Amino acid sequence: MSTLSAVLAAAWTLGGVLLLFGEAGSHPWWDVVWVLLLAVTAYVGLVAVEGLSRARLCAGVVLVVFGGMVVFTALTGWPFGPLRFAGPTALRLGNAFPLLPPLLCFALLSLSQRAAGVAFPALGVGGLALVTSGLFTLTLLNGLAFLAKVRLWWLWNPWGDGAAILPGLAGLAALALAAFFLARIYPVDSALKLSRWSAAGGVLIAVNGLFFAGNGVVFFVRL
Repeated sequence: MSTLSAVLAAAWTLGGVLLLFGEAGSHPWWDVVWVLLLAVTAYVGLVAVEGLSRARLCAGVVLVVFGGMVVFTALTGWPFGPLRFAGPTALRLGNAFPLLPPLLCFALLSLSQRAAGVAFPALGVGGLALVTSGLFTLTLLNGLAFLAKVRLWWLWNPWGDGAAILPGLAGLAALALAAFFLARIYPVDSALKLSRWSAAGGVLIAVNGLFFAGNGVVFFVRL
Protein backbone atom coordinates (compact mmCIF):
# COMPACT_ATOMS: atom_id res chain seq x y z
CA MET A 1 0.00 0.00 0.00
CA SER A 2 2.79 2.44 0.87
CA THR A 3 4.52 1.81 -2.46
CA LEU A 4 1.28 2.17 -4.42
CA SER A 5 0.32 5.42 -2.68
CA ALA A 6 3.86 6.76 -3.20
CA VAL A 7 3.72 5.97 -6.93
CA LEU A 8 0.32 7.67 -7.23
CA ALA A 9 1.51 10.72 -5.27
CA ALA A 10 4.68 11.03 -7.35
CA ALA A 11 2.81 10.62 -10.63
CA TRP A 12 0.15 13.19 -9.67
CA THR A 13 2.88 15.58 -8.53
CA LEU A 14 4.82 15.33 -11.78
CA GLY A 15 1.57 15.78 -13.69
CA GLY A 16 1.29 19.18 -12.04
CA VAL A 17 3.98 20.45 -14.42
CA LEU A 18 1.19 20.80 -16.98
CA LEU A 19 -0.47 23.40 -14.71
CA LEU A 20 2.50 25.70 -15.26
CA PHE A 21 1.32 26.37 -18.79
CA GLY A 22 -2.40 26.77 -18.17
CA GLU A 23 -4.52 29.63 -16.92
CA ALA A 24 -4.31 30.54 -13.24
CA GLY A 25 -6.94 28.82 -11.11
CA SER A 26 -8.30 26.72 -13.96
CA HIS A 27 -7.91 23.44 -12.04
CA PRO A 28 -8.52 24.18 -8.33
CA TRP A 29 -9.34 20.52 -7.63
CA TRP A 30 -5.77 19.49 -8.45
CA ASP A 31 -4.48 20.99 -5.18
CA VAL A 32 -6.99 19.02 -3.11
CA VAL A 33 -6.11 15.66 -4.69
CA TRP A 34 -2.39 16.43 -4.54
CA VAL A 35 -2.25 17.33 -0.86
CA LEU A 36 -4.48 14.42 0.14
CA LEU A 37 -2.32 11.96 -1.82
CA LEU A 38 0.84 13.33 -0.17
CA ALA A 39 -0.75 13.15 3.29
CA VAL A 40 -2.02 9.59 2.77
CA THR A 41 1.41 8.48 1.51
CA ALA A 42 3.12 10.05 4.52
CA TYR A 43 0.63 8.55 6.99
CA VAL A 44 0.76 5.06 5.46
CA GLY A 45 4.55 5.11 5.67
CA LEU A 46 4.35 6.19 9.30
CA VAL A 47 1.93 3.37 10.14
CA ALA A 48 4.23 0.87 8.45
CA VAL A 49 7.13 1.91 10.70
CA GLU A 50 5.52 2.20 14.13
CA GLY A 51 1.95 0.99 13.97
CA LEU A 52 -1.42 2.71 14.00
CA SER A 53 -1.47 4.16 17.52
CA ARG A 54 1.97 5.80 17.28
CA ALA A 55 1.18 7.09 13.79
CA ARG A 56 -2.04 8.68 15.06
CA LEU A 57 -0.17 10.37 17.89
CA CYS A 58 2.55 11.78 15.62
CA ALA A 59 0.09 12.92 12.96
CA GLY A 60 -2.19 14.50 15.56
CA VAL A 61 0.60 16.51 17.21
CA VAL A 62 2.02 17.71 13.89
CA LEU A 63 -1.40 18.72 12.54
CA VAL A 64 -2.31 20.57 15.76
CA VAL A 65 0.96 22.55 15.75
CA PHE A 66 0.82 23.52 12.08
CA GLY A 67 -2.92 24.13 12.34
CA GLY A 68 -2.24 26.46 15.24
CA MET A 69 0.29 28.34 13.14
CA VAL A 70 -2.33 28.73 10.39
CA VAL A 71 -4.84 30.14 12.91
CA PHE A 72 -2.23 32.48 14.39
CA THR A 73 -1.35 33.71 10.90
CA ALA A 74 -5.02 34.37 10.13
CA LEU A 75 -5.27 36.50 13.28
CA THR A 76 -1.94 38.32 13.12
CA GLY A 77 -0.51 37.83 9.60
CA TRP A 78 2.50 36.01 11.09
CA PRO A 79 4.44 33.70 10.72
CA PHE A 80 3.29 32.56 7.27
CA GLY A 81 2.92 36.07 5.85
CA PRO A 82 3.80 35.88 2.13
CA LEU A 83 4.02 32.08 2.37
CA ARG A 84 0.23 31.65 2.39
CA PHE A 85 -0.93 28.54 0.57
CA ALA A 86 -2.93 28.87 -2.65
CA GLY A 87 -5.23 25.89 -2.12
CA PRO A 88 -8.90 26.16 -3.02
CA THR A 89 -11.20 27.74 -0.46
CA ALA A 90 -13.71 24.89 -0.77
CA LEU A 91 -11.74 22.54 1.50
CA ARG A 92 -12.28 24.32 4.81
CA LEU A 93 -13.47 23.37 8.27
CA GLY A 94 -16.52 25.32 9.38
CA ASN A 95 -16.18 27.48 6.26
CA ALA A 96 -13.23 29.21 7.93
CA PHE A 97 -10.24 27.04 8.76
CA PRO A 98 -8.20 25.96 5.69
CA LEU A 99 -7.39 22.25 5.89
CA LEU A 100 -4.79 22.00 3.14
CA PRO A 101 -1.84 23.97 4.64
CA PRO A 102 -1.44 21.85 7.82
CA LEU A 103 -2.01 18.66 5.81
CA LEU A 104 0.67 19.72 3.33
CA CYS A 105 3.11 20.57 6.13
CA PHE A 106 2.43 17.22 7.80
CA ALA A 107 3.03 15.40 4.52
CA LEU A 108 6.27 17.23 3.68
CA LEU A 109 7.65 16.90 7.21
CA SER A 110 6.82 13.18 7.36
CA LEU A 111 8.30 12.50 3.94
CA SER A 112 11.41 14.52 4.82
CA GLN A 113 11.89 12.59 8.06
CA ARG A 114 11.55 9.23 6.33
CA ALA A 115 13.89 10.23 3.49
CA ALA A 116 16.46 11.59 5.96
CA GLY A 117 16.28 8.37 7.96
CA VAL A 118 17.01 6.29 4.87
CA ALA A 119 19.86 8.52 3.71
CA PHE A 120 21.46 8.96 7.14
CA PRO A 121 20.58 5.88 9.25
CA ALA A 122 23.44 6.46 11.70
CA LEU A 123 22.18 9.85 12.89
CA GLY A 124 20.74 10.20 16.36
CA VAL A 125 17.41 11.81 17.14
CA GLY A 126 18.82 15.35 17.20
CA GLY A 127 20.84 14.99 14.00
CA LEU A 128 17.95 13.37 12.16
CA ALA A 129 15.62 16.16 13.31
CA LEU A 130 18.08 18.77 12.02
CA VAL A 131 18.36 17.14 8.59
CA THR A 132 14.58 16.65 8.46
CA SER A 133 13.99 20.31 9.28
CA GLY A 134 16.46 21.33 6.58
CA LEU A 135 14.78 19.18 3.91
CA PHE A 136 11.33 20.41 4.95
CA THR A 137 12.33 24.09 4.92
CA LEU A 138 14.25 23.89 1.64
CA THR A 139 11.28 22.18 0.01
CA LEU A 140 8.92 24.92 1.13
CA LEU A 141 11.40 27.61 0.06
CA ASN A 142 11.72 25.93 -3.33
CA GLY A 143 7.91 25.80 -3.50
CA LEU A 144 7.21 29.50 -2.96
CA ALA A 145 6.62 29.89 -6.69
CA PHE A 146 4.09 27.08 -6.65
CA LEU A 147 2.38 27.64 -3.30
CA ALA A 148 1.92 31.41 -3.45
CA LYS A 149 -1.60 32.79 -3.08
CA VAL A 150 -1.36 33.77 -6.75
CA ARG A 151 0.76 31.33 -8.71
CA LEU A 152 4.22 32.82 -9.26
CA TRP A 153 4.47 31.72 -12.86
CA TRP A 154 1.86 34.43 -13.44
CA LEU A 155 4.63 36.92 -12.55
CA TRP A 156 3.54 37.49 -8.96
CA ASN A 157 6.27 38.29 -6.44
CA PRO A 158 5.68 36.94 -2.90
CA TRP A 159 8.23 39.39 -1.52
CA GLY A 160 6.39 42.41 -2.93
CA ASP A 161 8.57 45.48 -3.26
CA GLY A 162 11.12 44.05 -0.83
CA ALA A 163 9.35 45.06 2.37
CA ALA A 164 8.09 41.50 2.88
CA ILE A 165 11.52 39.87 2.70
CA LEU A 166 12.23 39.99 6.44
CA PRO A 167 8.73 38.81 7.48
CA GLY A 168 8.98 36.05 4.88
CA LEU A 169 12.36 34.91 6.19
CA ALA A 170 11.00 35.07 9.74
CA GLY A 171 8.13 32.84 8.65
CA LEU A 172 10.53 30.32 7.15
CA ALA A 173 12.62 30.39 10.33
CA ALA A 174 9.50 29.75 12.43
CA LEU A 175 8.53 26.82 10.21
CA ALA A 176 12.07 25.42 10.37
CA LEU A 177 12.10 25.66 14.16
CA ALA A 178 8.70 24.01 14.45
CA ALA A 179 9.82 21.28 12.04
CA PHE A 180 12.95 20.60 14.11
CA PHE A 181 11.06 20.01 17.35
CA LEU A 182 8.22 18.12 15.66
CA ALA A 183 10.69 15.83 13.87
CA ARG A 184 11.94 14.69 17.27
CA ILE A 185 8.60 13.04 18.06
CA TYR A 186 8.76 10.83 14.98
CA PRO A 187 9.90 7.24 15.51
CA VAL A 188 13.34 6.32 14.20
CA ASP A 189 13.31 3.11 12.18
CA SER A 190 16.38 1.26 13.42
CA ALA A 191 16.11 -1.22 10.55
CA LEU A 192 16.80 1.39 7.85
CA LYS A 193 19.66 0.60 5.50
CA LEU A 194 21.53 2.86 3.09
CA SER A 195 20.68 0.52 0.23
CA ARG A 196 16.93 0.49 0.93
CA TRP A 197 14.79 2.22 -1.68
CA SER A 198 12.87 5.07 -0.17
CA ALA A 199 9.34 5.65 -1.42
CA ALA A 200 9.21 8.82 0.68
CA GLY A 201 12.43 10.05 -0.91
CA GLY A 202 11.03 9.43 -4.37
CA VAL A 203 7.90 11.46 -3.62
CA LEU A 204 9.98 14.26 -2.07
CA ILE A 205 12.17 14.39 -5.19
CA ALA A 206 9.04 14.59 -7.36
CA VAL A 207 7.66 17.46 -5.25
CA ASN A 208 10.91 19.41 -5.47
CA GLY A 209 11.07 18.67 -9.19
CA LEU A 210 7.64 20.26 -9.64
CA PHE A 211 8.66 23.27 -7.55
CA PHE A 212 11.91 23.65 -9.47
CA ALA A 213 10.01 23.56 -12.77
CA GLY A 214 7.73 26.33 -11.48
CA ASN A 215 10.74 28.46 -10.59
CA GLY A 216 12.23 27.79 -14.03
CA VAL A 217 9.08 28.93 -15.83
CA VAL A 218 9.05 32.15 -13.80
CA PHE A 219 12.70 32.79 -14.64
CA PHE A 220 12.32 32.29 -18.38
CA VAL A 221 9.05 34.24 -18.65
CA ARG A 222 10.66 37.21 -16.92
CA LEU A 223 13.63 37.26 -19.31
